[in-house]
Amino acid sequence: VTKKFGQDAITKAVEMTRAAGIYIIANFMFGLPEDDFETMRETLDLAKEFNFEYVNFYAAMAYPGSQLYEDAIKQGIKLPEVWHGYGQYAEEALPMPTKYLSASDVLRFRDNAFKEYFSNPRYIEMVRKKFGSEVVAHIEDMLKHEIRRKFA
Repeated sequence: VTKKFGQDAITKAVEMTRAAGIYIIANFMFGLPEDDFETMRETLDLAKEFNFEYVNFYAAMAYPGSQLYEDAIKQGIKLPEVWHGYGQYAEEALPMPTKYLSASDVLRFRDNAFKEYFSNPRYIEMVRKKFGSEVVAHIEDMLKHEIRRKFA
């Protein structure tokens, strides 16, 4: 898996989208094969820098039929034994380990990144200004709920 867009291209796309008055939902993935804590932190910091209206954080999963799946099979990497093990929010979620991190490390980082992003005071203030206090209250309520994890 290669990242096809550099920082400059991302910045330009974000600026153009915002200039058009469009809100952005951004998707980020943690736990790609070469990820370590530093690269995942850089990804989270990028998301926080742009302060998107909403983000989704995903742990890399070796879905059947994907190149990650084929690579995992060849490398003898433990994969989910049941379909819901591929669910991002499932208790049995089992993401890919990386060259440097365990699957549990990736999952914990993803869950902590979610909390960090959505509790960031800068993000909360932006949401309050754009969407109102009711949405902030919803986010605060959302953060009270822990995701149960078998492998984190």
